[in-house]
Amino acid sequence: MKPIILAAVIAALGTGSAFAQQDYPTGPVTMIVPYGTGGSTDTTMRALALELEQIWNQPIVIVNRPGAGSMIGTTELTQAAPDGHTLLINTAAITTAPALQGDLQFDPIDDITPISLLITSPYVLVGGANVQSEDFSSFMEEAQNRPMFMATAGPGSSGHFMSELVIAAADLPADVVHFGGAGEALTNLMGGHADTYISTTQSVMPYVNDGRAKALAVLAPERFALLPDIQSSGEVGVSGVELEGWVAIFAPGGMEEDLANRINADLAAAMATDRMQDQLMQNYAIAGNLSPAEFSEVYVRDLQIWKDLAAERGIGQ
Repeated sequence: MKPIILAAVIAALGTGSAFAQQDYPTGPVTMIVPYGTGGSTDTTMRALALELEQIWNQPIVIVNRPGAGSMIGTTELTQAAPDGHTLLINTAAITTAPALQGDLQFDPIDDITPISLLITSPYVLVGGANVQSEDFSSFMEEAQNRPMFMATAGPGSSGHFMSELVIAAADLPADVVHFGGAGEALTNLMGGHADTYISTTQSVMPYVNDGRAKALAVLAPERFALLPDIQSSGEVGVSGVELEGWVAIFAPGGMEEDLANRINADLAAAMATDRMQDQLMQNYAIAGNLSPAEFSEVYVRDLQIWKDLAAERGIGQ
């Protein structure tokens, strides 16, 4: 083969991946939402899909696969090809559920590619109809004087693990009570069948703003800039509960780095639009700004944190 032809062949092979990224996506993109319709994650995805359709010039097909602490939808993701045409939006529950579910059909690290940290927000401890306290300081005193029940969206949910963290860090004699999803947990909270619930700002602040729940604490070292009137756990001496909640996009394991970076950049552009920025402000949340490699570090770290907590507190045993 002549040198000039050989050089052209090598160049073509070397740029094949780049050409593939320019053509992405080549058809509809399926977005798996591992929760029911109408929840905060589903609502976020539907708003985001409108922006991505403009960027990708392809339809976004949203598929709701609720159940098993988001693991039904996550399992479906891992069975797809890592070509970017099947993605998953999930919360930090994707890192908590594996700590309890030892019979997963996939490896949480090898079979999943973290792509983009879309949204971060602090966890908020809210009180229901039975709670008399107005802030975290008085709540800790109230909790020492009567039985306290902390509602969760189910075993292995992020709220479940955050409740366990708060109980341990604040030395609260409280019991965790599991319900069948966030909606059921909040209904029981407002009905007086549970005392508290922990979730991110986008999940709980609508209930706080209309008076159906009261915000007792932002679980953070300092007060959250977007909610300056709510006491932080750190300012009353409770530490070890400072992990942020998040919403993120994932792909099947084995995705090429170039494609992961391309999707990450497109998601960042979608999140920067006025529509998504307005939604962030309404939900008291902040856009994430990490590369796939940086987000992978957060993902692996959180998997280990929740695994260790489950072992320490005997959760699921």
